[in-house]
Amino acid sequence: MPLAEDDPGQLRKAEAVIVWLRWLAMAAWPVILVFAEPPVTPPLVWTIYALALPYVALVHWLNRTGRAVRATALATTVADPTLTAAMCAVTGGLGSPFYPFFYLTTLATSMRFGMAETLATVVVNAAFALLLFAAAPGSTATPFDLGLRVFYLFFVALEGGLLSREARAHSRRRRRLLQRLLHAEEEERRRLAGEIHDRVGHRLFEFFRALDRGRAALAERDAAGAATLATLAGDARACADEVRAVTNELRPVVLDDFGFVEALREYAAALQAHGELEVTLSIGTPPAPAPEVGVMLYRVVQEAVLNVRKHARARRVDIAFEGAGRAHTLSIRDDGAGFDPAETRRGHFGLLYMRERVEGCGGRLDVESRPGSGTAIRVTVPAGASRR
Repeated sequence: MPLAEDDPGQLRKAEAVIVWLRWLAMAAWPVILVFAEPPVTPPLVWTIYALALPYVALVHWLNRTGRAVRATALATTVADPTLTAAMCAVTGGLGSPFYPFFYLTTLATSMRFGMAETLATVVVNAAFALLLFAAAPGSTATPFDLGLRVFYLFFVALEGGLLSREARAHSRRRRRLLQRLLHAEEEERRRLAGEIHDRVGHRLFEFFRALDRGRAALAERDAAGAATLATLAGDARACADEVRAVTNELRPVVLDDFGFVEALREYAAALQAHGELEVTLSIGTPPAPAPEVGVMLYRVVQEAVLNVRKHARARRVDIAFEGAGRAHTLSIRDDGAGFDPAETRRGHFGLLYMRERVEGCGGRLDVESRPGSGTAIRVTVPAGASRR
């Protein structure tokens, strides 16, 4: 199974690594050109190198913005060998010092995709090798040299494919374990909410009803006692409200009955009514997320707002949920104190909690913040994602 389909988050991580490896190659190419024996200095070589730099910069920008990651990865699996072939064509053909970069493009494909795509890259690279053998000027390579290089391509593909398959299997096992843990947590929340509602809530309801009856019975004979009972009944009602709020935090009924969008509207309205923060809510017209994804998104909102209330000293929170094509996006932005996301803070596990939940559904969590400039949290999850 191709990695891009198995776990989009893993594809993004692989692309992030390959982007920097591509820049490392660009840094090495001038050194190779200067110190190669025999020297290779045709103007065409530097023209190809000059064209390669904006290509690498464009790919880097596309990956940084998260735009069309899979499409970019597929395009570069063809573009990278093509660029390598162009350099080899003007620097000695099969004997070019740039030929080993074909092996690196094969490894890069195995990091991002499955064996089928890796073998396809081998076929492309072997075709380039055949063209270089037949057409490169000044080449002294023999058919044996060609066969040896093609063999190395297949060997690299096999080794990289097997290692990548094992890494993907490990990633799938980790993700399934995480999904089971999160599912168990939600089931326990549901059970606890039901127990508290049915047992504690029911007893509190009966308690303040009894206080009301006692107050009514004492109203004419003992005004002071009736007033005391009225105060106790009010306190009991307040306790019942707190119990209801706790059960709703544990597992909102509206989330199970009406889905994430309605639960988000109710949560934002309650947050606004509390008066601590100014809340704006924007909901587009995306298809409803799968129930498991809806629970994940709701927990992310809860945790993000909790962090805002505890640490950010913010006055405003903007929450937005929308769908674009094949993905749902959720963003929570505040105007608070901000922080350095790269700094590990002891005792602060909110971001880890959110990231694990998002990755458990095959999504991605991005955090933008700096001290004094607020925080923006963005969750992107495939529209068809669900726990399995």
